[in-house]
Amino acid sequence: MRGGRGQREPGRYALKESANGHVWGVCAEVEGLFRESGRATYELFDWVPDGAEVRGWVGHRMWLVPDDKTLDPWLLEDAEILPGRRPANALVLTGMDDYMGPPEGHRAPIRVHDRYRWLGSCREFTRILPDEQAAPTLVLRGLSPSGRLRRALATGTRRALDLDEARLQIRDDSGDPLSDRLLRPTIRVWRPSAHGPDLIDLELGEELDAPVPGHARPVWDRWLAGPPQTPGLWAGLDTRQREAWLDLVRERGCRSQHEARPAGLLYELDGRSIAA
Repeated sequence: MRGGRGQREPGRYALKESANGHVWGVCAEVEGLFRESGRATYELFDWVPDGAEVRGWVGHRMWLVPDDKTLDPWLLEDAEILPGRRPANALVLTGMDDYMGPPEGHRAPIRVHDRYRWLGSCREFTRILPDEQAAPTLVLRGLSPSGRLRRALATGTRRALDLDEARLQIRDDSGDPLSDRLLRPTIRVWRPSAHGPDLIDLELGEELDAPVPGHARPVWDRWLAGPPQTPGLWAGLDTRQREAWLDLVRERGCRSQHEARPAGLLYELDGRSIAA
């Protein structure tokens, strides 16, 4: 990360206060960034497919459309059929609910649409409550803390250890901005780090706005090493990984500073591997 002109702060990750950009600390390693987001699981009883049976990953966006015309459809993102959990005449699917989700206790018939076609319908559906899990944590290893963070750790009160809203800013190996993640961190534990003197391992209890799902990790590993030098590397990716690739390209492009190019230039796009 860059400090003043011509300077670079060490570390791939920087934890910054959202309000004023204060840097709490920088580090080279973070645990807990790559994990599945909170996902909902639904069981659709008396499932009747419209055409071919759906299996595996269904799509980036899927709509649950209630027969009750007074209710709006609900969006399920990154929808997937769970293998090995399918009772007779039922479908078990998982995905990320939109900000609303279905009404509590709604069990009436619904139809399922993937933006292109109807996939099927069911007589009744219900949400499967997830197993109770430990609250997620984010561990910043080898963190070089700011003076303000050191004072907060020395104070040790609940208020001092609540860092309010922050952003985890992420740079690639060349030091260029790649992405960031919004979080609301509370310090749980800190200890001296094996990464070096005056460094700490900081464990945060957090609400991470958008953890990186496991299927996107190979794409992130590629971009963390720096922008690809060979064109068309995305062509061999599946649909979900292409989505992750495009997200990083867009985020990196928005964060990079480019000189405006003159109007009238001609750009040629190789569309041989683009699929509708």
